[in-house]
Amino acid sequence: MSNRALLLAALARGTTVLTNLLDSDDVRHMLNALKALGIHYTLSADRTRCEVTGNAGMLQSTDELELFLGNAGTAMRPLAAALCLGQNNIVLTGEPRMKERPYWPSGRCAAPGRCSD
Repeated sequence: MSNRALLLAALARGTTVLTNLLDSDDVRHMLNALKALGIHYTLSADRTRCEVTGNAGMLQSTDELELFLGNAGTAMRPLAAALCLGQNNIVLTGEPRMKERPYWPSGRCAAPGRCSD
């Protein structure tokens, strides 16, 4: 739930405050990916409250990026879908086990609406 909420906050217009955020590796990977995509956030010392400044609808990068998501399927699936909405050259990668999962081909989005591996 935390990763989905972070992604929605990143896509929203303005500032969103999330509370009761899960303090986990999966959430840390999502936060690192959002930061690489230019999303600004402030995380509390106990890592359970996050203030996210959204970009009003699209995650984009003018740079070619490789975003490491560890073993976070809860970050991989929704982030892959959101990135396919923009003009991006971004590779989503993770632990070797991630490549064994059935959604792995969605790990690379080359153009709007098109994903490939």
